[in-house]
Amino acid sequence: MKILYSLLLIIVTSCSNNITQDDLQNLNGYWDIEMVESEAKKITKFGVNSTIDFYYLNHNNKGYRKKVKPDFSGKYKTNNIKDSIIITHKNEQFTIHTSTPLDSWDDIIIELTPKKLILKNDKGVLFHYKKHEKYNF
Repeated sequence: MKILYSLLLIIVTSCSNNITQDDLQNLNGYWDIEMVESEAKKITKFGVNSTIDFYYLNHNNKGYRKKVKPDFSGKYKTNNIKDSIIITHKNEQFTIHTSTPLDSWDDIIIELTPKKLILKNDKGVLFHYKKHEKYNF
């Protein structure tokens, strides 16, 4: 019976999405939105996106997010408008505080791996992203 409990504990802990400070560097780079899921269980799936999000985060958990447009040459075009971000850690959660000249908001990081990002806003809406892969023709 002890073996069964030990196995169960290993399975449960290996499936948890505990995010560490080191994991935050996975945020750096280009992210494609895949789908948005609301509390009402409405799901919006996205195909090919004309704009993607670029995140830059330094070692002090400060940085920016900007919208970019990938082109077929593998380059990205932007208008250089950057939203300031600061990531804080409280109650076992990392939160991205985003601010623009007109607004500010918080998103809780639910999952962050080198290839997957899930954010949750204050209305309970989940934003599912995948790491963007450049177009190579």
